[in-house]
Amino acid sequence: MRYAVLSDIHGNYEAFKSVLLYLENRSIDNFLFCGDIIGYGPQPVECIEEIRKLSNLKAVLGNHDAALIGKINIKWFNDAAIRSINYAKEKMDIDSINWINKLPERIDTEDFSIVHGSPRNPLKEYLLSEMQVYENLKYLNNKICFIGHSHMPMYFYLSEDNKVNGDFIKPMGKIVLNSSKCFINPGSVGQPRDGNPLASFGIYDSEKNTFENIRISYNISNVQDVMIKIGMPQILIDRLAVGY
Repeated sequence: MRYAVLSDIHGNYEAFKSVLLYLENRSIDNFLFCGDIIGYGPQPVECIEEIRKLSNLKAVLGNHDAALIGKINIKWFNDAAIRSINYAKEKMDIDSINWINKLPERIDTEDFSIVHGSPRNPLKEYLLSEMQVYENLKYLNNKICFIGHSHMPMYFYLSEDNKVNGDFIKPMGKIVLNSSKCFINPGSVGQPRDGNPLASFGIYDSEKNTFENIRISYNISNVQDVMIKIGMPQILIDRLAVGY
C-alpha cells in the first residue's frame, strides 16, 4: 500500500492543490492526515471541501481545528492565530463544522497510529526531542506513529539498544523503516517552519517499508494576495515566503 501522509494544511488552498496535483499519478491508495485543516491561511472552506473529496482518507483533529469547534479554549493561541481561526469560523457552514467535529483525536490501526501532537497528548504536545518520544513509546501499541503540529519533517526511531534517535528528513529524502517503533512527521503542506517555504508532505510505502519526504513549490504570491485582500495579519503573510 502507498499512503500519502499530509499534515497542517492551515487554509492554504494553493499549496494543497499543488500537492494533490503532484499525487494524482503516484499510485496512492490511501490518504493520512495529521490534523489542522484550518488556521493561518485564507481559504479554510476550500481546503475542507477538497479534503472531504479524498478517497480512503483517515484524518484526525488538529489543535486549530479543535479551537474552531470549541474543544480547545481559543485564549491559548496568539493574536494572529485567533484572528485566522475566527475568520474560518465566520466562513464555515454547519455541514463543515459538523464534519470537523466528528474527527477523532487519534486513529489506531494494526500497523500505525495517527495523531496531531503526540500519543500522550494528541492535541497539544510538540514532539521535538528524543526524551519526549521515549516517554511516548508506552502510549503506542503498533510500529509507526504519524504526527504533525511542529510543521517540520522529522523522524524518531527506537534503536536496538533501546535508545531513541531522531533527525530532520531532508527534502526528497527517503528513509527505510526498521522493525522498531518510529515517529514520522511529514512537515506542513500549508506553512512549513523548517526554513524551507516549499510545501512538505510524504509518501509511506508499507510494502517497501519506506517513507519519502516530498517538497514542491506552489504560487506563494497568490496566497499572499488573497491574505492581503481579506486583511490577515502581516506576520502570517510574510512567513509563507521564508518557511517559518
